Amino acid sequence: MGMVGGIIILLSNLFLLLLSLLYWRQCKQRDARQQQLRKAKTETRDIAQLPLNNPHPLIQVTEDKQVVFANFSAKQVFPGIEELGGQHPVLHGPLKAGQHEVAFDNKIYQLITTPNTAQGEGAFIIYFHDLTDEKHYQKRLKNAYQETNKARILAEKAKEARGDFLANMSHELRTPMNGIIGLSDILKNSPLPAEHGELAEAINTSARNLLCLLNDILDFSKIEAGELSIEAIPFDIRKTIHQIDTLQQPVARQKNIQLHSQISDSVPDFLFGDASRLQQILNNLVNNALKFTEEGSVLLSVNGHTKDKESYALSITVKDTGIGIPADKQQSIFEKFQQADTTTARLYGGTGLGLAITKQLVELMNGSITLSSTEGQGTAFAITLPVTIYHGDGDAQHQQGQLDAAPANLNTRARILIVDDHPINLLFLRKTLKRMGLKNFDEASNGQQALTLYQENGPYDLILMDCQMPNMDGFETTRHIRKSSPHNHPGIIVAVTADAMKDAQEKCYAAGMDDYISKPVNKHDLYTILLKYLPRPSDAPCSPDHENNAIRMNNATNAKNALRPSKTDQTSMAPDNTDTRIFDWQRLQEFTDGNEDELQHILGIFITHLEHDLGSLQQSYDEKNYKDWDSWVHKLYGSCSHIGAHSMAKICDEGQVLYPDNTEKIPSIHRGIVKEYRQVMEYLSHRTA
Repeated sequence: MGMVGGIIILLSNLFLLLLSLLYWRQCKQRDARQQQLRKAKTETRDIAQLPLNNPHPLIQVTEDKQVVFANFSAKQVFPGIEELGGQHPVLHGPLKAGQHEVAFDNKIYQLITTPNTAQGEGAFIIYFHDLTDEKHYQKRLKNAYQETNKARILAEKAKEARGDFLANMSHELRTPMNGIIGLSDILKNSPLPAEHGELAEAINTSARNLLCLLNDILDFSKIEAGELSIEAIPFDIRKTIHQIDTLQQPVARQKNIQLHSQISDSVPDFLFGDASRLQQILNNLVNNALKFTEEGSVLLSVNGHTKDKESYALSITVKDTGIGIPADKQQSIFEKFQQADTTTARLYGGTGLGLAITKQLVELMNGSITLSSTEGQGTAFAITLPVTIYHGDGDAQHQQGQLDAAPANLNTRARILIVDDHPINLLFLRKTLKRMGLKNFDEASNGQQALTLYQENGPYDLILMDCQMPNMDGFETTRHIRKSSPHNHPGIIVAVTADAMKDAQEKCYAAGMDDYISKPVNKHDLYTILLKYLPRPSDAPCSPDHENNAIRMNNATNAKNALRPSKTDQTSMAPDNTDTRIFDWQRLQEFTDGNEDELQHILGIFITHLEHDLGSLQQSYDEKNYKDWDSWVHKLYGSCSHIGAHSMAKICDEGQVLYPDNTEKIPSIHRGIVKEYRQVMEYLSHRTA
């Protein structure tokens, strides 16, 4: 029993120990669970408090817009929102998932509405985001953009107005100045008493100086506005230098100064470059040299060196023995409105723009200009310009010589009537016919006058008839001639018009005309028409071979080909350089055989009628009388194309096809015509200054 009792006691103790261990373990697990529960409660409480502490307003609403929860921010920003619910201003309108904006208390809020399915159908959680600062920033940005855009538009308008102002000033000032120069030229070359001759000379000199100042100001304005372009065309460098020398020699002789020009034999005859701007540069420099030299000489020298087969570095120096430029003034002499000092400006005059323009023109031509000067001894300006050597073969000159040769086999005794309402067109036809040896012709400036001449002096072997004339046009005149002619053979009538459309040909034939030639009249086309229709010379009967040639030529000059400009016309009407596009001065010189008096006479007629015709065009445009506008455009096209104002002729040609079907395009074409007119007048002012 004693041993058994001991074992029982031992087992009892072990059992108690085991129970104690189990209890301790249960207590530990219970404590751990309680700790986890406390932590979970804390986290749950913190999570529950997140919406309450969110800096942005947050609410929960039911389907009937009852607010069941509002955080602190919502209560502060939207007072009374819990009590008012759907009656609160921010909750007006239907609730739906998505985003929209509301205004409240001078602020703008974005509402982000999300369905709250836990609260049932139609319940939402609404989050409010303050967009006020962002909206203000966007508004400022939009206003800034609008202001910038407005400023840009105003700047563009100001630039356009500036360009229009300069163009108007150019025209309004240069036109009377050219009149003063031209009339004083005539006056001083007239037999006058010595004193009156001196006065006429003073008027002429002052007018030319004023025109030069005006040109300087306008040119500098163009350069600063970036509106002046440099062209690259073939030019004769020796001819250019000779023209400068010829122009400046009278000034040199008047001051008893020796003006010399020399050009190295190594300089190629023809170069690619801007001859007009080069001439302007050198005229500025030579004119300055003569102005600031009281005794001694001025030397214009040209040389250079070949860079490669095509490239050439042209070096030009203008050196004088004048007053010189102080060392401290040499850096600023190229700045605008700068002269060496105020005494120089008062003594010699000028705007101080000449050298500024010269420097900028040289730089536009990718060249450089430097000066070296010693006060009291003289100044030398050195220019280096990169140019390209022109390897022309002279074909153009050869072709021109062929054109100027008197055509054979024309009956020079044939009687011709020229009908055109524009004196420039009459002049060109008259002179071209004279060059071909034809001298027996009459001229009429309108349809009624043509009828009178025909009835008194007819019949004519050939009538060159302009189609569009006021009162009685060429079509009506032709019908009257055909209908009322007392002659068995009323003569050949050939339309001379600017309308190159196919239906114009049919209209000419319907009126009774025999053929068609388009403006500007080309010598080849006119010669072909004359050869085709004029009677054969009685003293020079055609041989069979020549007769065959004439037949072939007749076939080649049917009306369809007459509508197609010749290659020569295409070349002359679409030159490659800017100045020639505005006005083909060389063409006018060739046409007048270099006769300066005749050239000035033609220009005077052209300018007078151009101003009148453009004024009439403007009046028709202002009155929206597009039928008359069309007639004046036709008239302008004829005179401009004949004299060589190619760009203006081109846009007038575009305007001829607008009436009556495309009148909506007339305003833009009209503005283009006015713009080209101003460029023509500006160009002619430069050339005749």
